[in-house]
Amino acid sequence: MSLGYKLFITTGALLVSPTALAHYPSSNFGFLAGLMHPVTGVDHLIVLVLAGLFIGRLVSARWIAISGLLLALGLGVVGALLVGGQAWIEAAIVFSLPLFLALQWIKHDGSVKIALAAMSLFMVAHGWVHGIELDGMNLSFIFGLLIVSAMVMSVFSVIGIAIESRLTALSDA
Repeated sequence: MSLGYKLFITTGALLVSPTALAHYPSSNFGFLAGLMHPVTGVDHLIVLVLAGLFIGRLVSARWIAISGLLLALGLGVVGALLVGGQAWIEAAIVFSLPLFLALQWIKHDGSVKIALAAMSLFMVAHGWVHGIELDGMNLSFIFGLLIVSAMVMSVFSVIGIAIESRLTALSDA
């Protein structure tokens, strides 16, 4: 992986607020809010971009990996609806940003499955926050959130494929 790519990812991560500020119930109502949140909630956008890049670079069954992360996001919502709030959620979301960034340095090896499992656990936390906020609200927010989350990860997985292809071409030259 080139130094320029590492600096780009690191700079992006440093620009993120140290707290997950995208979580307050007033913005989480309805389908359109769900469609907008993955691109306006900075923490979600960065996690989805990094997940997509990782999947594109290292995962051969991309649609399965993206589906698994979406399932984890949905399971977090269900967990929150069944169990309620948990003290660890916001901390897990904040920690997920540097973790997803660190996973960009993984190379082609057996670590990919472990990395996807870690990503899934933190996607549960991202979904959990919205499940907590949904108490008495419309579930259409989650449907919109899942649709755009899938789109963002898919687009950035294609970009990840291009990056990996370019890196491979440079290392072979």
